[in-house]
Amino acid sequence: MKNDGLLRSSLALIILGTLLIGPIGSSAKETIQQWDLVNPEGVVLVKPVEIAPRPATLEGKTVVLRWNGKPNGDIFLDKIGELLIEKVKGVKVVRSWESAHDTAVISSTPDRSRDIGAEIAQFKPDIVIASTAD
Repeated sequence: MKNDGLLRSSLALIILGTLLIGPIGSSAKETIQQWDLVNPEGVVLVKPVEIAPRPATLEGKTVVLRWNGKPNGDIFLDKIGELLIEKVKGVKVVRSWESAHDTAVISSTPDRSRDIGAEIAQFKPDIVIASTAD
């Protein structure tokens, strides 16, 4: 029984030593690895755009509110319209979804975007405020 414990301890030490030191007589040779790192993002070409001019004041101006039909966007724009009427003299607020019902949609194609833009342009806005809420 005593020898059994001694044998187990000796065997455990041999295994541990082998794991720590490595195999006896191994000729492990260190090799240098060379890696080529590649950025998967690709090249992004950014074309500068000119920002449309902003009016110095909204007094006496026409502001069109444009909603795309997503939930709660109209609530947000209604509040914007209320605040504009309350705080800006002579401002005209047009809710496009009330005056042109077919503009309250997501413009899923460039052609549809142009059509909606043309409909909103008929109100002759000085500025358009849009909401894309969810």
